[in-house]
Amino acid sequence: MKHIRHLTAPLATLTATLIATLIATPAFADVAAAAPAAGSGTGEIIMILISFIAIGFGMASSGYALSISLSAYAACEPDRRGAAFIPAVMPGSQGLYAFAIAFLMIANVKSQWGDPAMMAKVALAGVICGVPCLLSAIGQARTAAACIKSINNGQMNQGQALLAAGVPELYALIGLAGGFLVMN
Repeated sequence: MKHIRHLTAPLATLTATLIATLIATPAFADVAAAAPAAGSGTGEIIMILISFIAIGFGMASSGYALSISLSAYAACEPDRRGAAFIPAVMPGSQGLYAFAIAFLMIANVKSQWGDPAMMAKVALAGVICGVPCLLSAIGQARTAAACIKSINNGQMNQGQALLAAGVPELYALIGLAGGFLVMN
């Protein structure tokens, strides 16, 4: 039974990513129908698909990360929950960063379909933002869970927990900035 629980979160993340990809498909249907024949090769389509999968994992990572940190929050003593709440919800921000870059990616794909330079930028932005958001969300959730445990045990106050849980956020912000720089 323990092994099944460890598979549930990755399967939920994969399912959410596939659903996000399927939802985005109608957005590309109009573009694909009107796409010029020149410059829209299989390689570009594969690059775009991989970049949107990477950004989808970046968005889905917040849900998985929140399940880790909110599990620690749920085990917290009632009188300590006020101090533990903000560190518990901090890992949810990475999905917002990936979501913002996804909108830029969709806008650029729709407006400049077939331009190889733009397709490469879109692919690069998806990976630059998606991968750091995925990894930093999980790292931040683990750090937040440890901080919440320390708050619950009286070994740490809220300020210390916010500083410790905020460090992994930097890498998601760097991914967000990198995605914006590549897209502009």
